[in-house]
Amino acid sequence: MNIRLLGLAILVLMLFALPALAHHSFAMFDQGKVVYMTGKVKQFEWVNPHAWLHLTITIPDGKEATWSFEGGSVAQLASLGWKPDSFLIGKEVKIGFRPMKDGSRGGQIMNVTLASGQKLCSNRGCGDGTGSVLDPF
Repeated sequence: MNIRLLGLAILVLMLFALPALAHHSFAMFDQGKVVYMTGKVKQFEWVNPHAWLHLTITIPDGKEATWSFEGGSVAQLASLGWKPDSFLIGKEVKIGFRPMKDGSRGGQIMNVTLASGQKLCSNRGCGDGTGSVLDPF
């Protein structure tokens, strides 16, 4: 009987450990800076383990590119005032983010300022950005 209980306890502990093993490092983001861009909301994914905000960024010559930004978990962001309907498709937002080290189009969300002026911060803080802007292409 005790061996069965021990086996069950080990199985339960292993199941709780799986999400921790599946989580990734933040090493892909440049933790040394926060940069800012303005774009239009293409999609907002209110999902676990991380919410995602996809923006269409337009440069003066009219070229557009989609950038994807990773946020915290739904529970973390909800505790900071984020909601599933915080972002409306097509609305302009300003995002502060830690860019990808490899230069790809995306990063880790630090803050997002809505058209209303409301600022939503991430679970990693609001960032202390330099105000620099990356070339979207």
